[in-house]
Amino acid sequence: MSQAWRNLGRAALITAIAVGAAARGGALAAHAANTTHAADTPAPASVPNAAAAKDPRIADLDAQIKSLRDQYHSQLDPLESQVKALRDKFDPQIASLEGQRHDLVEAAKPPQVRDLDDQETAELKQLSDQEKSEVDKVHQRFADERREVQEKYKQRRQELAKKPGPQGGLQRGK
Repeated sequence: MSQAWRNLGRAALITAIAVGAAARGGALAAHAANTTHAADTPAPASVPNAAAAKDPRIADLDAQIKSLRDQYHSQLDPLESQVKALRDKFDPQIASLEGQRHDLVEAAKPPQVRDLDDQETAELKQLSDQEKSEVDKVHQRFADERREVQEKYKQRRQELAKKPGPQGGLQRGK
């Protein structure tokens, strides 16, 4: 049964990709439909805003991307709902049975082994908490560095926009 659901999900994804590829004439549009930017990551400013507003190809590509994403989600969302419903139905039952099994296995162990298991669990939990704390620190450090880099380039773009020049503030050959 799960193999059938997996194949159905793959078929829906392949169909969405094929529709996008046919609409665009290649695989790039299909890839673009599944590519998203992080909310805190600004789009690259390689093209000045004035040029982007004048180029109709950008608006066309945006429309194609939106269309493909809509098609993708119209096929994927019902499948995800079905999977969620199945999980909601079976997961509590499975968890209950696993809990009963675990209790029976633990009750059959000698007290010394249970004490060792408890000590091991406590030490592993402490180690896991320490690991989480360290990982959170690393994530925060890199997030701060990303913000600094983004702010630096934002300031440099603003400085370039203020300078008069032949290409929107860019002066070449000096």
